[in-house]
Amino acid sequence: MSHYAHWIQRTHFLDPDEYECSACGSRFARKRAVCPECGAEMHGSEYDPSWVDEAAFLDIILGEDSKF
Repeated sequence: MSHYAHWIQRTHFLDPDEYECSACGSRFARKRAVCPECGAEMHGSEYDPSWVDEAAFLDIILGEDSKF
């Protein structure tokens, strides 16, 4: 029996994007038609801007007046 899922694009501030399977949670460097881990057939994707939280954390550590 085939099951369906979608990719969740995890965008990071300093690291490359990752694509997470919504069915099993496995992460990969690129999207595929089928999840290599659980075999779910992919239909669509979702965007998760994780980099916003990472940038806010960096701002807390360095202080709001710091320059990159």
